[in-house]
Amino acid sequence: MKKKLFILLIVLSFIAFLIRLYEYMSLSDGEMKIILVYNPLHLKDCSHILRAYESVLEEEGVPFERLDYSLLYSYKITLDFVNHHPALILPDCLLQRMNPEVRLWFENYLSKGGNLMLVYDVGIKDHKGAYLKTPIFTKILGINYAPYDELRDRAYTTGYIKINDALSLGITPGKLDKESRLVKGYAYDFLEYPVARVKVLDNTILTLADVITKEGERLPGMVIKHYKKGKIFYVNLPLGHLKAYSDDLPLRSFLRAFLFKTLHIPHLVNTPYGVGGLVINWHIDANTDWKSIPFMVENGYLIRGLEFSNHITAGDFRDKEGDGLGFDACGKGKVYVEMILPYGELGSHGGWAHNWFSYGFLEGKLGIKDMERYIVMNNNCLESITGYKIREYSAPNGVHPQPEATKILEKLGMVAYYYTGDSGSSPNRTFFNGKMVSNRVIAFPITPYGRNASLFEMWKEGLSEQEVEDFLTDLLNFIARERVIRLFYSHPYDIPHYPNAMKKFFQDAKDMQEKGLIKIKPMSYFADFLLRFLETKYSFSIEGKTLKVNLENQKGLEAITIAIPKKYRLISNYDYLKTVEDEAYRYIIITKDVKRVSIGFISD
Repeated sequence: MKKKLFILLIVLSFIAFLIRLYEYMSLSDGEMKIILVYNPLHLKDCSHILRAYESVLEEEGVPFERLDYSLLYSYKITLDFVNHHPALILPDCLLQRMNPEVRLWFENYLSKGGNLMLVYDVGIKDHKGAYLKTPIFTKILGINYAPYDELRDRAYTTGYIKINDALSLGITPGKLDKESRLVKGYAYDFLEYPVARVKVLDNTILTLADVITKEGERLPGMVIKHYKKGKIFYVNLPLGHLKAYSDDLPLRSFLRAFLFKTLHIPHLVNTPYGVGGLVINWHIDANTDWKSIPFMVENGYLIRGLEFSNHITAGDFRDKEGDGLGFDACGKGKVYVEMILPYGELGSHGGWAHNWFSYGFLEGKLGIKDMERYIVMNNNCLESITGYKIREYSAPNGVHPQPEATKILEKLGMVAYYYTGDSGSSPNRTFFNGKMVSNRVIAFPITPYGRNASLFEMWKEGLSEQEVEDFLTDLLNFIARERVIRLFYSHPYDIPHYPNAMKKFFQDAKDMQEKGLIKIKPMSYFADFLLRFLETKYSFSIEGKTLKVNLENQKGLEAITIAIPKKYRLISNYDYLKTVEDEAYRYIIITKDVKRVSIGFISD
């Protein structure tokens, strides 16, 4: 027994050595990569946090490599090293224990122009797991971000996040209260986050977000500190933990702010042709919409060229069998299904009967096997009308038990679903209870306006038509400016609550699409692109003033877009490339279905 255990330890040690060797070699290949730093001692408890960061970086098209922090000593800090690795990300949970001497390496890295993102609890404990008097990075950051020695059990608390600069942080419209600028969430109002009672020691830091505790204390939430030639971002939130438990927006927004808006890192753009995308998701759930759909057609709310995600609950009852309140898609409601066929993609809104289906799960009357059965029934009905496979889904009343519901969608070959988690964020491979739910089915989070999402909810809240119009205008402009995808959802029978706001919203969306600023498409269109995007192999190699980008995907590279800092320009012209630009980047768009490209750039 002891011999077997000894052999197992030898094998595990050899595997760990190979991993470390691979990580070391991967940073010595001439490619430009962001370094995601971790301590292997924390992997047992924090591997899900590492995977959360990796998932977002993959989805944002950022070239990166994970690295055991103890290997940093192996690298000599030169300008060439900094050019190849311009940013290091030090995540929450994964680096609580570090050798204090490593700070000198980071100081040298910053002095050469490198940049750090420090998250929440980096370097706060000694090798035995006891809190340090001051965290490792306090000296260079100018903040004691773990004041346990002074405050003990008061060192950590909870608070609300106040965003001081929504533009630079890329916060989705509707996520902030207009007066207080505190972050809000769908159905929850102001969101309360775990934070540290940090102590500011240097008043030269720039605060982009604050924490407001229930006691009224104002603490730094996100800061920028210039240190010699480099920059340090510190975030007083456990970003990886939040992502791993269905709150994607903070990690994604802060990574984008750090890497794209501040450092202008070369990357791939995760939207088709590099422009923002809008999903308009209609939930059609009862025979009420036998009037709503003709109303939309007759009054110009269905516009050719705007492709919606139209999700239908197909059954002939709604609350209980025989009530006759269902949409009855394959019976009396079929004519109305045919009316909306030209205006986008059809999807399933749950399984057969809207309220019966959702409340059946909440009350324990239905189980997971029932869920699959009734989704299949719903799909079969709709497919008999459309002639194509149903690949989109939305849960009635948001009742979507994870991960079981998504596993059913994956089994049925569906690729996208409306989701009340991760609210206000991008389509993503969502996490639930620390695990990625699926790498084949994309969650499309709702975009709320405060604690409301549908027009009916906004009406119940008492929002004026001008407020709703302003929100929708801000959303369109945000999508275009940030080059991101967002989902707006409501019901056709909600439109009369805000008829003018919705008419303007659709007209503005059409105008912006015609100008090439955004795309209005069904969620399956964007899901297909994102899944292909994630399969794309790419590299950014730097040698002197030359940047070389290699891309390969046997499923095709059309619509893949490269974001290159404006100091670079194309060395040669290519007939399959289109270039547009903004104040920070040149966007190189692949316009033909090539499988492999190698593109050279040179800095001015």
